[in-house]
Amino acid sequence: MPYIKGESRGQLTLLPESLEDYVSEDNPVRVIDAFVDGLDIKSMGFTKHTPSKDGRPGYDPRDMLKLYMYGYLNKIRSSRKLRTECSRNVELMWLLGKLVPDFRCIADFRKDNAEAIKKVFREFTILCNKLNLIGKELIAIDGSKFKAVNSKDNNFTKGKLTDRITWIDEKIADYLSRLDENDNSETPISEKSVDEIKAEIEELESRKEKYIEYLQTLIETNQNQMSITDPEAKLMKNNGKLDVCYNTQTAVDSKHHIITEFVVTDHCNDLGLLEEVTQASKEILDVPTIELVADKGYRSVEDVKNCILNGDIPNVPVCDKQDDYSFGLMYKEEQITDEEKASTKRVDIEKCLSAGVVPDVLEGRVTIDVIAEKESLKIIEETNSENKGIGIFVRNIEENYVVCPMGQILRKKSVNGGKIRYANKAACKKCLNPCTRSEYRTVDFKPEQIVIRGKKEKTITNKTVSKIKKVIVHFKPDEKTIKKRKCIVEHPFGTVKRWNDGSYLLMKGKVKATADLALSFLGYNLKRAINVLGVKKIMANL
Repeated sequence: MPYIKGESRGQLTLLPESLEDYVSEDNPVRVIDAFVDGLDIKSMGFTKHTPSKDGRPGYDPRDMLKLYMYGYLNKIRSSRKLRTECSRNVELMWLLGKLVPDFRCIADFRKDNAEAIKKVFREFTILCNKLNLIGKELIAIDGSKFKAVNSKDNNFTKGKLTDRITWIDEKIADYLSRLDENDNSETPISEKSVDEIKAEIEELESRKEKYIEYLQTLIETNQNQMSITDPEAKLMKNNGKLDVCYNTQTAVDSKHHIITEFVVTDHCNDLGLLEEVTQASKEILDVPTIELVADKGYRSVEDVKNCILNGDIPNVPVCDKQDDYSFGLMYKEEQITDEEKASTKRVDIEKCLSAGVVPDVLEGRVTIDVIAEKESLKIIEETNSENKGIGIFVRNIEENYVVCPMGQILRKKSVNGGKIRYANKAACKKCLNPCTRSEYRTVDFKPEQIVIRGKKEKTITNKTVSKIKKVIVHFKPDEKTIKKRKCIVEHPFGTVKRWNDGSYLLMKGKVKATADLALSFLGYNLKRAINVLGVKKIMANL
């Protein structure tokens, strides 16, 4: 039997086939086409949103956006590759009406509309919310490093610059000694000529001047490192090695693993970013409070405290040898109304907790201890303004912790000579009114001792004795929820970085890097939505 054969390349067709015949009803390009056509590109801030009356006509921003959405959905991110696809890809011919823009026009569109592209990502997230693809019951937050357009050789720290300057000085000294030896010898002792050595010395001196300039800049700006190609990127750990990267924080909904929001940062770790990402995600989902889960990298009492005061439930693993997160608030005797107790506003939540009342939004998730009234030393006036942190340390014998004058919790660290030592290094580092000039404060209690007064460093006048109450808020994260984190938030990163080859960025600067990642995450969300609902159902809602 003969093989199945195609038509002859020279065969003419009486009626040419339509491009519409090549694009099926369930082709993803139809979703891209309908979604982009429904956007208000003028309000989003796209350049050239209105055709110019003069000069050569330009390309419609909608067509360029469709091109990029198609490219990032199909692992094509380069402007040159996109230009090639425009002339041979039937789906793109249908999508763009056979337009073939120059690669520079394609690249400039992404560069010039960075902020507007991020808004397109948010618009699609809102669409996913309307399509009931987002459950809004639990979001997982995590950070991942994406390589910036900056090699490690073009990133400098103070130590790296000092070492290079020292190496150059030694190299120049070696070359100069060779020249002296060459002058005193009748025959050349170096393989390089005198002119070649002098040229190398000049090149080394030029590099030294550049490194000295970099070092002075770091000292003047009080920075630890600088990147030359992309000044906003930082050298940070990435999969066990050092790379110049951006740390991208994402919030992923647990229902269908849709990325609800992301924030591009230059932080070398995730500490201190939990509240920022949570608030950004709540804004896009239009919810007053939300439950979230994150890994140990976000383990910060201050961040957990801020999330709880915002009405959110932050399931972050506790520190080793601790059962929960605890923080203190000054007790204020207040009459709490039913409206305030049911409120989700931060000011009302904080008012309830300070009064020893658990608000409705935190019911069953936090517990409160009101420390009994204790006599304490209150300073009305100090003879020296440098005197800091005079107050008392109150010990809870039953729970075995100490509350410092600023309301922070100090945990047991050791037992020495019958005395129990308490400390909290993390709280002392962030304290606004430190009681010691050391890095952190330790206090030693006898077994039955309850109160210790802070040591006086300067002469104090006008001392009065008053009575205080403190509210200790305890929060214990849910272990079952913490176990769900990996299967929620690792899915998008694995898809974007591995399947879509998006582990590295193509644009410089935080704003433009945000646009690059917005297209990557938009392509991921689009693929998820199509896989869950199908093209026809999405088209019906568009």
